[in-house]
Amino acid sequence: MALIGKIRNNPLVVLLFIGGGIALFVLSDIMNSGSSGPIGPVEAMMARVGEIEIERNDFERTLAVTNTSADAYESRSNLWNYYLTEGLIRNETERLGLEVTQPELEELTYGPRYSPVIQQNYGDPQTGQVNAQLLNSVRSRIQENSITEGIEAGELPPNFVDIWRYQNRRVSSQRLQEKLTALVSKAMYAPEWMAQEYADAMTASRRVAIVRVPFDELDNDAVTVSDTDLQQYIDDRRSTFDNLEETRQLTYLSFSVDATPEDSAAVRSTLEGLATEWRNTPARGDSLFALTANGSFTGAYVTEDQLPASVAGTIMNDLEIGEVYGPFVEGSLMALVKLIDRREYPENVAIRRIKRNATIPAQFSEANRLIDSLLTVVREDDATFSELAEEFNRDSRTIATAGVLENVTPGQIEPAAERVAFVTGEPGTWYKIRTQDGVQLLQITSRSDATETRAKVAYVSEPMVPSKDTEDAIRQRAEEFLTGKGSLEEVKAAAEAEGLTVETTRPLDIGTFQLPGIGGGQDVRDLICWAFGADEGDVSGFVYTFTDPNFFYENRYLIAGVENIIPEGVAPVEAVRESILPDVRNQLKGRQLAEAMSGLDLAAAASQYDVVVDTLNGVTFTQQSLAQGIGAEPKVIAVASTLSTGTVSEPIVGERGVYLVKPLSDAPSGSSGSVPAARQAMNATNRSRVAQQLITGLRTEIEIEDQRISTECSTLR
Repeated sequence: MALIGKIRNNPLVVLLFIGGGIALFVLSDIMNSGSSGPIGPVEAMMARVGEIEIERNDFERTLAVTNTSADAYESRSNLWNYYLTEGLIRNETERLGLEVTQPELEELTYGPRYSPVIQQNYGDPQTGQVNAQLLNSVRSRIQENSITEGIEAGELPPNFVDIWRYQNRRVSSQRLQEKLTALVSKAMYAPEWMAQEYADAMTASRRVAIVRVPFDELDNDAVTVSDTDLQQYIDDRRSTFDNLEETRQLTYLSFSVDATPEDSAAVRSTLEGLATEWRNTPARGDSLFALTANGSFTGAYVTEDQLPASVAGTIMNDLEIGEVYGPFVEGSLMALVKLIDRREYPENVAIRRIKRNATIPAQFSEANRLIDSLLTVVREDDATFSELAEEFNRDSRTIATAGVLENVTPGQIEPAAERVAFVTGEPGTWYKIRTQDGVQLLQITSRSDATETRAKVAYVSEPMVPSKDTEDAIRQRAEEFLTGKGSLEEVKAAAEAEGLTVETTRPLDIGTFQLPGIGGGQDVRDLICWAFGADEGDVSGFVYTFTDPNFFYENRYLIAGVENIIPEGVAPVEAVRESILPDVRNQLKGRQLAEAMSGLDLAAAASQYDVVVDTLNGVTFTQQSLAQGIGAEPKVIAVASTLSTGTVSEPIVGERGVYLVKPLSDAPSGSSGSVPAARQAMNATNRSRVAQQLITGLRTEIEIEDQRISTECSTLR
């Protein structure tokens, strides 16, 4: 009690205790949130597009139901692009008051005005017809609040709620983009005077003589390209070099992993053992042997040009049926081949059939029952086929022809049906055939007399891949090379001393998941994450591993460093030097050539540079390119359309060379052409660009705060 009394008499002590407790609580919260991942408001935000936030948790939930690509990183990139586009659209449409109401959303989802998203998700791939019955079934489940029961009954997928929510989101976004596009495109209008000028230009054609002197007339060392020249080139084309986001250029040294002679010898030894075993295998076991020995067997008869080039002649001319040949090398594989059969094959056949599609046992049972019944009917009365085909045939290729299929060549129908139609069947006889996708009733109506030799073969193959010892040796070499290199310049110098080649990537953004010519996967993501946390000139202390996508061995080891950091905005010279150097050099050559050609007429220029004088007919100001292989040269077109007849132009430095132009005929004078047609053409051209350029235009105007570097790159190598 005495202690409580003292505390009451000293309020400062109470405040200190309370303040200390709050401080400890705040400190604990900060430490816990920092170690437990993105749970706070700031960490949960993946990006901000204008006023629209992209939440990481929402993104990850959506990714779980949209991962349609075989490459998880590609799926992630595609979804990011969707979220980015959606954010740009919503920023603008919310400001303008555009929306998709609930009745409109239902009309776009359930019809009759189906959204392209619904047509894609619920449309028949062959006919494009939307499955309205399935959509109405889903609608009933939603209205009756029986989604859980639908999932339990197997009518709906377990993650239906997330799938449907994302679909509604896509339908709304797509419709908002349509509305915004229409708003912009409808605002484009060509006034009377502009349409009249365009109509006149469309009809004001002229005959023009042109001489083109290519830039190659001067050697590259005839000009010196300075940084000032490069900067001027960038300044003249600022929109082309305006980066919408910060990027990185990487310079890398690649150590390829290739099979050694010892690795190939080991594969050959394995195949030689298999060849001995295969020669002693009965013919009925050939397909099973091939398939269980990492080989292939399709049962199809193929022509000589469909066989591997290195053994085609041997198979068609030298081997006996049942003989095994090999090992032989074909690309990255070493293989054996066994000739199963060789025969003369009809070039084509004509058939008629009724096909019932099936994918599950119950459907196959029903298809079998129906085809058996139809087989009985047509065997008794052949004339009933057309009527039966119209009622029962489900073959998309023959629905419109009452089951008749003419001029069928090998490979155009199912393997089981092809064997009957081309090999075992007799014309005029009815056959019941089961295939992987259904059951069919088939009759051969005719076979061509012309034949060609075809062979049926089976293969056993092994990839000629490096052994584990070979992989380890190359990895060790890469690690030893990297040891002691503290900067990218040191890596470049060491590579040059050893005669190794370093390469530089294009500018890469934070979402990059694939390096052309190198590969993709987690190592690319790790490399990008490291690069966006490093400084220019840094070299990663990690050797990155890449795996062959077909045979899954380690096919490449990579050492990389940051060559350039390209900030948002206009790219600096160093970042684009190599890509623009040829064009800038050509422009400098063009200036020299233009000075040398000044005062020459077309004949003199053609003679001096050993080129021809081309005559072009129908040149107008509105055309996009010129004939005679000249191509898109807007400066040349402008001069050709406006220069006085008979006058030789000053030299024109174009895109592909230096030109002299001489109009040979006058353009029609006065007003001409159809103004309404011209206005329609102008509007159509301008409006057609809106859909493609709208998002790009919004991207340049709306601020994007991309936080993926902090949300996706939690651990940097």
